[in-house]
Amino acid sequence: MKNLSDIHKYIRIEFIIWFFILCLVVTGVRVHRHNKAKELVTYQLFMPDVDGIIVGSPVKFMGVQVGYVDKIKIISNDVYLKLVITDKNVTLPKGSIATVEFNGMGGSKSLEVYPPTKESLASKKLIAVKSPKRLHDSLSLLNEMFDKIDSIMGRMSFFANQTDVNDMSKGIEGVQDNMNMLDTMIKRRER
Repeated sequence: MKNLSDIHKYIRIEFIIWFFILCLVVTGVRVHRHNKAKELVTYQLFMPDVDGIIVGSPVKFMGVQVGYVDKIKIISNDVYLKLVITDKNVTLPKGSIATVEFNGMGGSKSLEVYPPTKESLASKKLIAVKSPKRLHDSLSLLNEMFDKIDSIMGRMSFFANQTDVNDMSKGIEGVQDNMNMLDTMIKRRER
């Protein structure tokens, strides 16, 4: 019986030793990761709209991935983002502009950081925020463009109808007269 109790005693001691070694290894790995994370540069910013950014989304500087989004939290009317820059050779210049960009075929989003402009440098912020572009913004811009093209085409067709081949022989004076007539008709329409 004494041998059996001695064996149990040695097993307990061995278990305690292995448990202590395991705790030391886990603690060492966590301390190492913590020290590595402290070496990385982080930035914090508030955006009004993150448009599909999630934790782990890439952070790109002029199209090159330099880090990732580490934390997202909604605070009041803004969204708090914590960015981690993993590329040790990159520091974001003061006045950089951050916005959400669409990348990839699957519709994934990334946080794109652009170099500073005169306006962003004047804002005195480390990273200025620009609202993301939405599809309906593009469509309204396209609609405005087509309205302007339609207006130009209307003026050209009116001018072509009013100008006769014989009028062209009059030279510049005939063209100038037609332009003046066109301007007066447009002014009448606007009233």
